[in-house]
Amino acid sequence: MWTGAERFAFRAVVAYFGVFFFGSLLDSAPGPRGLLAAASSPVGWFGHTVMQLGGSPNDRGAMWAIAQQVVAVLVALAIAAVWSLASRRLEYRRPYGWFRIALRYYVAIVMLVYGGFKVIESQFPPLTIDQLAQPLGNLAPMGLLWSFMGYSAVYASFTGLGETIGALLLFFRRTTTAGALILVAVLSNVALLNYTFDVPVKQLSSNLLLAAIVLALPDLRRLLGVFVLNRPTEPADLTFELPRWLQRARRFVKPVLIVVATSGPLVFSFFVHRRMHERPALFGFYEVDQFVRDGTPVAPILTEPERWRSVVFGKPGAVSIRFMSDRIRVLDATVDTVAHRLTLSPRDNSRISGVLAYEQLPDSGLRIRGTLVVGSVDVTLRRVDERVMFRLLR
Repeated sequence: MWTGAERFAFRAVVAYFGVFFFGSLLDSAPGPRGLLAAASSPVGWFGHTVMQLGGSPNDRGAMWAIAQQVVAVLVALAIAAVWSLASRRLEYRRPYGWFRIALRYYVAIVMLVYGGFKVIESQFPPLTIDQLAQPLGNLAPMGLLWSFMGYSAVYASFTGLGETIGALLLFFRRTTTAGALILVAVLSNVALLNYTFDVPVKQLSSNLLLAAIVLALPDLRRLLGVFVLNRPTEPADLTFELPRWLQRARRFVKPVLIVVATSGPLVFSFFVHRRMHERPALFGFYEVDQFVRDGTPVAPILTEPERWRSVVFGKPGAVSIRFMSDRIRVLDATVDTVAHRLTLSPRDNSRISGVLAYEQLPDSGLRIRGTLVVGSVDVTLRRVDERVMFRLLR
């Protein structure tokens, strides 16, 4: 028979993850978003009144994420208190078994998605030369993290393997504890990075970490006995009888689910990985040797802030222009290799737009001529070896 504390803890944990799962479904469904917006009112009150936070619950900041977590815990405790008053049940062995299965499969499937996107590099794109040409101080915290992870495909794949191996072990009762311990280590690092680098999935990573802890917690006494107290321990109690029809269906459904959940993210990540490594037709880092505007050459001095300093074609569909003032503008760029035409479109309120003709020079340079909104331009570009320009590529 369960103690009163065990019953209340079970109700609180079920209520907490129920609130989290229900909120995730509302957030992804178009219809009931109003309910989720209404549920954010207690979060806003708690954040403004108790934690003295500015902004709104939709802010990505770490403190607002903590406020949302605290409110979810308080709601779960309230639900557990009402549930305890209404229920006279003395134990929840069978519901606990079903809850544990649901939690195992949820965490495993989500972690296989994230692991697959890292094993085959797609979550963290490799560094492009237009990224390398930007000053470090221009990066947002999340951009800095993505650049760090994107620099080393080996390290990103290693972290993905940890997530994938831990997730696969959760599909089997005998290896659940091992998988949960691996994911506790992996997700502790992931959650800390999300909070400290302002990545907007703080709640998801926190709840996945909490779920891994919940899955490992029943074996805490056995783990302490082996690893801390140097004592032998008894086997874990894995008895949980499924209905016979479900046992028969599991023989076919479970292998299919594991294969699909594992291979799906890997296949998707493979195609994303291929697209990320495509190079534009005019790929390269170019220094501006001569800049002529409206027929008048413009000297490369800081008092001419609108003069171009360098041009970077780093990824398909984009071009990065750096001015003498070190201001950088990223534009949409369409290259017609047959007509030798370059079409520029602004992504912000920039006045740089128009259709330019280009010709490739014998020394791998470019000459771009045409009319923009600011007037006619004639730009001679000199190609610079990016491996010489950027130490990170050596």
